[in-house]
Order: sequence, then structure tokens, then C-alpha cells
Amino acid sequence: MVVATYKLQVDWNNDGDWGDTGEEIDMGRVRGITCSFGRDRASQLTGKSKAGKLRATLDNRSGDYNAFNSSSPIYGNILPGRPVRLLGTSTTQSDQAIWQGYLTKVTPQVHLGGDATAILEATGGLGQINLDQIEVAMVTSQRTDQIVDDILDAAGWGSGGTYRSLDTGKTTITRYWKSMSYAVPALQEVESTEGGFLREGKDGKIIFDNRHHRLAGVGLTSQATYSDASGAARVYSALTQDSPLPSIFNIFSADVQGYTVASLATLWTLSESGSSSPAISPGEARTWIARYPTSASANSARGVDAWTTTASTTDALLNSSADGSGTNITSDLGIAVSKSSETMSITLTNNNASTVGYVTKLQARGTAVTADDPVAIEATDATSQTAFGKRTWPSKTPYIPTTDEAFDWANFNLSIYKDPTAMLRMTYFANRDTNALNEMLDRDLSERVTVVAENTADLAIDRDFFIEAVSHQIDANRLHRVTYLLSDAEQFSDWWVWGTSKWGSSTRWAY
Repeated sequence: MVVATYKLQVDWNNDGDWGDTGEEIDMGRVRGITCSFGRDRASQLTGKSKAGKLRATLDNRSGDYNAFNSSSPIYGNILPGRPVRLLGTSTTQSDQAIWQGYLTKVTPQVHLGGDATAILEATGGLGQINLDQIEVAMVTSQRTDQIVDDILDAAGWGSGGTYRSLDTGKTTITRYWKSMSYAVPALQEVESTEGGFLREGKDGKIIFDNRHHRLAGVGLTSQATYSDASGAARVYSALTQDSPLPSIFNIFSADVQGYTVASLATLWTLSESGSSSPAISPGEARTWIARYPTSASANSARGVDAWTTTASTTDALLNSSADGSGTNITSDLGIAVSKSSETMSITLTNNNASTVGYVTKLQARGTAVTADDPVAIEATDATSQTAFGKRTWPSKTPYIPTTDEAFDWANFNLSIYKDPTAMLRMTYFANRDTNALNEMLDRDLSERVTVVAENTADLAIDRDFFIEAVSHQIDANRLHRVTYLLSDAEQFSDWWVWGTSKWGSSTRWAY
């Protein structure tokens, strides 16, 4: 066994470095760490990335991690959203990221006998961006990666290579917008449209792999072999083969959604009128939000291609009397608007020096977008249905742009999932030797590895897999267990990709 060196760090004052007082937690105070990131199950079809998690148990007899302790060196800085990371080193490698995310909470615990601990918990980037609803303005003819960019921008996620890494999308979405949605479900719809992988990197980035990501480069070459053979360089301590039956699907269906843009019309009208007309005091500003569709029960596939900027007199009137019988003071009305795909915020300011103004008219005009009747497609395999029964997987996205691409998506997945595919859960000890420690530091999601389980394990497996999820468990004695969820790579090995594959090397066209 080798003893690894770890660093658990929190940027308590949120200044972008890790070197201030208390930001590198003394590992002598760390009684255990668990962390994870990646898919919730070992399937490229049914598995989705969940927000990464880290949980560390800290010795808190000093009281440093008590939020109300004014003597703590980090007093006032135990706040959600502070960057957190776990690094590891070996004798041949310098600091490497194992996990990175953001603080969610610190929970002090006092125990009988005088002991005291604090539980530090953190979430990955997908958890950090999913705290509040987002609005994404309507766009047309945008690639999937461009829309991922828009969603991350709307969620307030940092730009550039420090925060995101996006493959160029292979699918162009006809029309896209989002209103009152959380970021992660929105991203997962785009992920499903692309047939790619939306994930967190161990360095904290949000990463978007397009559907050809694993059909090129290192996706075609195994990066390591883990074996149960005697004398193998890399061995595992436990291996679980998940049942392939729940992941067999022999009917793939999808809807292709088109849209129609209507002529300019009034899309929203202030319902308060007459004696109910709202008042604006002199110098006061008040904001109304026009929404289309006008109710949550309306067709959700509706939006606004373009709002018309609110114009005085045409769209808004201000009068000294609620019933409109007084002096028209619309000339004193200031108007400012903020537009989105389903809403327009209208801020009215009464610039009259002395007269209360009543809003006797307020409307919002624009060009509405409505959904056409969807076109449904389906691809089936009768042989698989006879063997396993009918098993349907409907598309999880309304954004597949054409029926041709929908059939390509359905046939691609049908060819893979109509038959059983291997899925594994593999565990090894990272501190077994330097080689295993380096493996732990080097490996990441989407990488291809080989698993041999035909000796002691007797599973008749000697094939390649993709890493879908990673978890770490480090105890107080620095015993470090690493667990991978692995999906079958063999089913992805004979696809032919234009500009990547060699003639004669692959037998099926990838879409």
C-alpha cells in the first residue's frame, strides 16, 4: 500500500485563489471524504448526469466551522457557493483535480464526551446552476452547443474554457426558447436532441460531448486495462455486472415539432380597468409583466417571436382619473421594457411632478409562435420484441428538427439497445500502489477502458467500456476506494463516421 497526498480546499473569501487563512484544510482534521460525479446509471441511453456531490467529515473541536463563532478565522465566510476542490498527488504526478464544485452547507455536530465534528457538503456545477429558474430568449437555426451556451449564460455560469468545454453540435435546432425552467432539465433536453453527453468534469467544468465524441480519438482506444488475471498490472477488488434486461428497448419513437409565426397582434392586455385602474404616484415607477401564453394551462409550445416595444398612447394611457374621464397625462409617461421568449416586463414611470396617474390602458403586442401538429415516427425490431417483449423508449426532447433525423436517431439507438448490453460497477483501491494511484488521477468520464473478467471473476468478459460515473471514498486512514460505472463500448465500435473512420474499418453509418 502507498499513502497518497490529498488537499481539501475551500475558497472561503471567494477571491479566486486557495491560499488564504483556512482555505487549505489540514488533512489531519479530515476524518473521511466521499465524492462522486457522472451519470446516475451505467447506460448511455437511460443514464443522465446528476449533480456531483462531496461530503467531508472534519474535526471541529476548535470551533472553526461554527458559523456563529466570531473567533473563527473564516467567520462570516461560511457561505453557500464558495468553491471547493479535492486534489491528489503521487510520487510521479503533481496536484491533480479529483473533484471540484461549490459549498452547499457546513453542519457542526457536538458529541458526548467532548468530540466535535463538522460535515462539509458541496455540489458540482450542475447543482450550482440549478438553483433558480432561467429565461432563454428565442433563437432559430442554432446548433445544440450554441443553445447549451445560451442556457449556461442564462444560469449565470462563467464563460470561457475555465468553466465550460463544448463540442460543436451535430444537430441544428429549428427554434428554441425557454421560460420559467430550471437549467439542468433544459440542458438535458438539448443533450437528448444531440444524442450526446452533458456532464461535469473533475476540474469543475460543465462539458458537452457531441454524439461523435466517443467515435474518434481516445474514444476508440482503451486508456487502461483492469483485469482479474494473476500478475495483472491493474486489478480491481470488486465487480458487479448489472442486469442488461431493464436497458433493452426495441421500439424507439419521436415527435418532430414544427412552428408557425403569426401576424402582429395584441398578446396581452391589463385586465384592471375603470375604477380598478392601477395608480402611479408622481415620480413612482411600477412594473407589469406581460406573458404569452396568458396562463399556465395554455399550450406550452407557444412563445413570442418578437415583442413590439410598448408605445405611449397606442399601448399605454395615463389619466388623472381612474375611469379615464380626467386629464390625459400620457405625455408624462416614461416607458422601459425587457423582452424574453414568453414575457415582456413593462416599467411605467409617472414623470408628472404633482398628479397621480391612473393606467387606463396597457397592452403588449407581438408576433406569436404556435406549435404545429407534431409528426410522429417509430422504429421497431420484431426479433427483439419476440425475445424480450415490447419495450418502448420515447424521445426525451421536442427539438429533433426533421423526420429524417428522427428516423436516424431511432434506427441508431435501436441497433444498439434491441439486444443486451454489458454494464458494470467496478471498484479498486487507489492506494494499492503508485500505478493504481496514477490511474485514479488520470481517468475521467467518457474515457475508454478494458475490463477482463474471465479468470477468477468468471464473467466471460474481456471487452471495452466507457466510464460513465466516478465515485471516491477516502477514510481516516487514507484507504481510498474508487468506483466506476461502466457502459459497453463494443456496441459503439463499428460505426462509420465521415472524416474520422477508415474505409473497411466500420460497418454501420453513424448519424
